[in-house]
Order: sequence, then C-alpha cells, then structure tokens
Amino acid sequence: MAPERSKSLRAITRRYYSVSAVYSFAGGFLFGVYPIFLRARGLTQFQVNSVLAVFFVVLFLTDVPTGAFADAMGRRRSFLMGSMLRVSAFIVYFFAHHYAIFLIAESLDGVGTTFCNGAIDAWGVDSLDDAGFEGIKDRLFSRIAQLSSAGFMISAMIGAYVADINIAYPWLLGASGWAVSALVGAYLMRGEKPRAIHVAWSRMPAEIVRQVGDGMRNGFAARTVMMLSVAGAIQIAALAPYWLEWPIMFNENLRVGVWIIGWIYCGLTVARMIGAELAARMAMDESARAARICLFVGAAAVLLFVAGVFGSRPMIVLGVLFVMNLFTGALQPLIQSWFNEQIEAGQRATLLSFSSTFQTMGGAVGLLFAGRIADTAGIPFQWQTGGLILLCTIPFYLAARPRLAPAAVAASTN
Repeated sequence: MAPERSKSLRAITRRYYSVSAVYSFAGGFLFGVYPIFLRARGLTQFQVNSVLAVFFVVLFLTDVPTGAFADAMGRRRSFLMGSMLRVSAFIVYFFAHHYAIFLIAESLDGVGTTFCNGAIDAWGVDSLDDAGFEGIKDRLFSRIAQLSSAGFMISAMIGAYVADINIAYPWLLGASGWAVSALVGAYLMRGEKPRAIHVAWSRMPAEIVRQVGDGMRNGFAARTVMMLSVAGAIQIAALAPYWLEWPIMFNENLRVGVWIIGWIYCGLTVARMIGAELAARMAMDESARAARICLFVGAAAVLLFVAGVFGSRPMIVLGVLFVMNLFTGALQPLIQSWFNEQIEAGQRATLLSFSSTFQTMGGAVGLLFAGRIADTAGIPFQWQTGGLILLCTIPFYLAARPRLAPAAVAASTN
C-alpha cells in the first residue's frame, strides 16, 4: 500500500472512530436509568414498553425518508440536524411528568435518531472505500462496537450516580452530550463526495422520493439484504424488552440504589466488548459467517431463556446475562459488516435505513406484547418467551448465505 494512501486511510479511520465514540458517549447517560425513571414517574411496565414502542414506530415511519435525506443532502448535515433534535427531546423529557408528554418527547427523539441513524457509518464506510480500503470490514466494525460500548459504559456509570441525586438529571447530561456530539461531527465529518451534497433545497423532496423508491425496490430485490433485515426485526423483537426490564428487575431485587445499575451495565458492556474483540480475532471466510452467526444467536437465545428460569435469583441471572452478552457482542460486528458488504455507496444510508425499518417495527411489536406479558406473568417468564423468539432468527440467517453459482457447485462436487 502506498504511504500516502495508508496515511489517508488511518486519518479517516481515526475520525470515524472519534465521531462514533463521542456519539455513543452522549447516548449512554440514560442506559439503565431510563426505565427506572419512567417507573418512578408512575408508569406501568406496559406503559414503559409502549413509550419505547412509540420510538420504534417513529423510526419505522421516518427512517427511510431521513436515510434518503442523508444520501441526497449529505451525511454531515443529517447528523447535525438529528443531534440538535435529540437535544430538544432530552430537555422535554427532563420536565415531563405525564405519559402523553413522554410520548411526545420520545417521538421527537425518534425523528432525531433517524437523521443520525446510519449517517456516521455511511459517511465512514464511503470515505474509506473512496480512499482505497480493501477487504472485509469485520475488524473495523468490531473496533467501532468496542468504542461505542466504552462510551456507553463511561456515561452510563456517570448517569447512574447522578440519578441517585435526582432521577431526572441524566436527561440534562444527555442533552449536553448531544450538543457536544454535534460540534464534533461538524468538525470531523468532512470529505464527502460532491454527489452527496450538491442537491438544491428546492429539489430535495423529489430527490428523497426517488431515493426512497430506489432503496425500497433494491432492498426487497436483494435476497441477502431482505433476509438480514427480517432476521434483525425478529432479533430486536426478542431483545428490546430485555433491555428495558433488566434494570428494573435488579433495582427492585437488590434495593441498594440506582448506582448499582451503572456497575451492572458496565459489567454487561465489558462482556459485549470482549465478544466484539473475539469476533475481530476469528479467522473466517464468507462461507462460514452465517453458520457462526447462527451458533452465537442460538447460544444467546438459550441463555436468555435460562436467565428467565432463574429470575428469582439475581446473582445467577447476572452471571447468565454476562455470558449472553459475550455472544450478542460478537454478533453485532459480524452482522453489521455482512450487511454493509451487500450495498453500494450511493444508497448506503437509504438501505441501512431500510434494514432499520424492519428492526424498529419488530421492536415495537415485541415491546408491546412483552410489556403485557411482564405485567401479567412477570419479567422472568417474558425472558423465557424472548429466548424462544430469538431462535426464530436462525432460518433467516441461513437463508441469507450466498448461493453458489452452477459452475461453483459443479467444481465443489468434482
């Protein structure tokens, strides 16, 4: 590799890592505290889940159009707009005391998230490809996952200790974090090709409609993209309720203060970071990826079911969830890399949003059903149900495997 090309790739990679880390840090203050805050403001588990379900529905309705906006008007502009919307949403949350206001704030945050969703990855991956990056990106996305987890972990710990002072203060920290994230993105997310940013504002609606139409047609037409999107929907439906329920479960069982949730979150995050590192170090070719993902998904599903079985014994549950997070941490970079390899630069943000659309609808449906199950049968039983649902992703990951051409099949049988 030429020295100048190598230097350019390193510089882009550092900027990509930096924006991802700051964005993750900004979003972590509420991790773990979020469901406890809603319960403290008088919401039932179904209402808690329904607030996040509204977030997913908003993502479903706006993800593809805002992804098309990012492709048409520039990923940097999209990221800045989304960050400022999230600042506004967090400020509204800080003052909210009624269920309807929570829904309004969550809707505003959902729109902001869709403007950011995929913009960082689309900008970073396209910049690397334009600079001559070669090979699969499993290691790259593993590092991104680790940096994101580290950012979440640090801010989650801060948020948990601040929540012991006032359960609403983490929202102010989050608003400040999104503002800083916008400033960092404005400075570092540069170097987009002119094709992505030279679209007149007057032509933007027509351009977005064209991008949405092309993205949806291409998404449904591409078998691998479609199968990975459906698998992602089922996976989020199974795991999204667990994300909201484990902080409530441990907070009610341990009764030592909200700060303990920060430490537990850090432990589970370390497990995901270890899993991501193991995924980066695994030697693997394209043909083995689907089988390995299925193995990891199956293990995570069994462990979530087991955590539900031992729901009344929090220390056993904590150990089981730690191991489960090893597998889910390894899954993220493998799936993310696999999906990004299926799409072209010109529609990367749109097709990333296409996949997110499936995931958000899966999450919304899963949250509503899980909230009702948790209120009537308890969180442990809901986790057992979630484990069974998670197993249903395996056929779709297997169906996403690349099909051998006739010549390749003939060659393999000789």
